[in-house]
Amino acid sequence: MPEALCPSCGSCGFPMRAPADFAGGRIDAAYCSSCGDEAGQLRPYDEVLQVNADYLVRQQGLDPGAARELAGALLAGMPAWKHRA
Repeated sequence: MPEALCPSCGSCGFPMRAPADFAGGRIDAAYCSSCGDEAGQLRPYDEVLQVNADYLVRQQGLDPGAARELAGALLAGMPAWKHRA
């Protein structure tokens, strides 16, 4: 039997497997805990961009400027940010 797909954040694509992964711990939230607030709503773009850039610096060792540029490119393809294109 195939394993059920886990939902992913509509803002950054992060897989959300556990309640703590969802914004506000709300399993009905469309966004992850990094991109959404305690009410499950999407945070402002600049905050989300910075959180994602910081993640790339920590996890991949990227230069902060390059990380911000890459984060912007990744977010641009996500449903939550399509209107910014």
